[in-house]
Amino acid sequence: GAAERTTLGPLLLELRARYTVLLTRLDNVYDQLLQPQKRLIVRRMLEACLGRLVEIKHELVEMYMLDYTYDDDEALAKLQITPFEAEPCIPQFFIRERANEIESRRIFIMETLRKLGHEPVKAQPLVLTEQQAVLIIQSHERARQGRLRGQFMKEIRLLKEKGKDQKGEMSPAAATAIQKVWRGFIARRATKKRKRAEQLLIGMVLPPYKESEEKKKSEDVKEYRRTLQKEREDEFQIALVTVEEQLKAQNGVKINEQIGDELRRWIIEYYDRTGRMPEIPSEESGGSRAMYSRQGSGADGSVLSKSPVSSKDSKKSKDSKDKKSSKDQDENGKKDETEDLTIYKCNKSAFLEDMVNSNEEFEDIWKFKDDPDNLHERYYKDMIEREKMAKLEQEIRKIARRKKDKKKKEKDLTPDRTTESLFEELVSNGIIKPYPSVKIDSFIGEKCYVGSAWRNEGLDASPCLGDIRQLVKEYCILPLGSEHVRTSAPLIRSVLISGSTGSGKKMLVHAVCTELGAMLFDLTPANIVGKYPGKTGLIMLLHLVMKVSRLLQPSVIWMDEADKPFVKKIPKTDKTDPKRLKKDLVKVIKVIKKIFSSGISNEERVIFIGTSRAPWDAEQKLLFQCYQKVIHIPTPDYGSVSLMWHKMLHRAHALSPRLEVSCLARVSDSYTIGTLLAALDTVLTTKRRLQLRIRALTAHEVAIQLSSREPVYAEHDAAADTWWSKTPQEKKRQKVMQRLEEMAQEAEEKAAANK
Repeated sequence: GAAERTTLGPLLLELRARYTVLLTRLDNVYDQLLQPQKRLIVRRMLEACLGRLVEIKHELVEMYMLDYTYDDDEALAKLQITPFEAEPCIPQFFIRERANEIESRRIFIMETLRKLGHEPVKAQPLVLTEQQAVLIIQSHERARQGRLRGQFMKEIRLLKEKGKDQKGEMSPAAATAIQKVWRGFIARRATKKRKRAEQLLIGMVLPPYKESEEKKKSEDVKEYRRTLQKEREDEFQIALVTVEEQLKAQNGVKINEQIGDELRRWIIEYYDRTGRMPEIPSEESGGSRAMYSRQGSGADGSVLSKSPVSSKDSKKSKDSKDKKSSKDQDENGKKDETEDLTIYKCNKSAFLEDMVNSNEEFEDIWKFKDDPDNLHERYYKDMIEREKMAKLEQEIRKIARRKKDKKKKEKDLTPDRTTESLFEELVSNGIIKPYPSVKIDSFIGEKCYVGSAWRNEGLDASPCLGDIRQLVKEYCILPLGSEHVRTSAPLIRSVLISGSTGSGKKMLVHAVCTELGAMLFDLTPANIVGKYPGKTGLIMLLHLVMKVSRLLQPSVIWMDEADKPFVKKIPKTDKTDPKRLKKDLVKVIKVIKKIFSSGISNEERVIFIGTSRAPWDAEQKLLFQCYQKVIHIPTPDYGSVSLMWHKMLHRAHALSPRLEVSCLARVSDSYTIGTLLAALDTVLTTKRRLQLRIRALTAHEVAIQLSSREPVYAEHDAAADTWWSKTPQEKKRQKVMQRLEEMAQEAEEKAAANK
């Protein structure tokens, strides 16, 4: 219902935190549960929870007019969770239940590339000239001779020392000095160990980067349960087919006769009561079961029956109602403009009823079901029989399933070609590409901890890298992972990710593909130059991409340098010549936009992602017509950089007390994460890694490498901030905030006048 924004906001934020915790728990339960019939209910609950989480996110965005909806501090304290625990997880069934399909597609892509001669890059053997080989052999031979000579001289020296007269016993003073040094060394070593253990206990230092035995055993147990889970599921699927065939053979004729007798008896009673034959509903209207449901009688004893309405008439009436309601809304909009700014009305949830029904079904069937004879959690045959019996009765009554809305068929330019041939063509032309496996959680970054407090004070907080990671999850991953969620949840069809070089734009695209197990279609201007030339070629390219993306969904259509189709002036140094393809690429974006708005329905899990380093160079009107949402990756803050250094240095076994991470984080200011990681890789060569035990890494070594790399300059940040303030959503928010300030000022003036 409708409520004040100040009251509704914290409530929705708390609900989101609760649903996030519930999603994590349900995901763990569904991943480890063995009983196949119980897993069906948990799966419905899990998808409903996921869909509700997406709905709440869109409600918060609509209410605050901001994509970054920071967690409420009071809600986190109430639930006793950290901000990272309030970040939604990626359900494991997104990938695990499609593992074979994803692997087969990956193998097919690699095999196709291998046939075309695109072998993976292998380490080439070092080719030496004769002179270089002789120099290497000479240096090694001289080193060998030097070691032998050193060993020989050492033996001679020892023999000379043995021949000398042995001195008398050690003096007490010398023994005391040796004992003092040795005992001091032992005491300092023990103190250092105790200090290290205490710091480990209270979390001041990180433990060694290695997986514990307990964690390995836990993962082994989980994997074993997944194997049992697969066996139970296979047994259940076989039982479904077997029981259905048995019931058809045993009870099919009996049910048919029983339904026929009931139908004849009802028709006779109807005729005796009304003097006319009843109207027989069609299969689409429910068949004989619909006849029984319309047995209510009116005042004259006749059966109350609604006259059949054609789909066209119903559609016309619906359209007229929509027009009338929209007209009424326009008339009332001006009256309630001031009220709408302070009052917000949530939309009806498409998942709440399903969640309640699933919970009630679980309570009725499974909560108190204790079967000591089914310790191995196999399927229950009686439940299958009841379900199949009801299905058998429906089939005999010829009740048609609800049909999907008919879509306007698009012209198929490749009706006689198989999916495999289209797939192979796109792979051979470099449109479908393999991508590295990247988890979204490897995009390291802290979250904004002051967002909630600043929002309550009417201030705007800058998002951190952790907020970017969460936003990509909520917009690009969670809605596309499940067919049920995609069908009913709010849609995000296109996203623009902007950021400076090395900020992680391409990594986020690969992470979206990895978490979804999606196909990646690359429509980067430089990638499609020279491919599918001309107008007909462009039409064919679009057709192939859209057709194959729907057949192999979920799919991600990606365009790097997304600003280039819209730039006003092309640099002379650009060798890809995008100006030659400017008109065609604009058509590509427009056609994709048109397809996304009409051709791609809720059931089709396809998203278009663009990445850009300088989106402000493009024509803004066309850019924002193409992309529904914009995600800008800011320059890393101190917390994100510090967290990244701690994790990466710990992973490289280079973290030591001598290395001041806070100092290193300050030195790394204004550098992107990609630049920092590249500098670290340059410093930590194989030789340097071997020396870490005797010579710890220092911040000075990393700083020297950073001094030769380009930072993110203040001019770039200023241009990004200016561009962000001109985005449609930010303009709308600023307009509303200005209106709210005017309303508050008017209220103060009225209050002062009344006094």
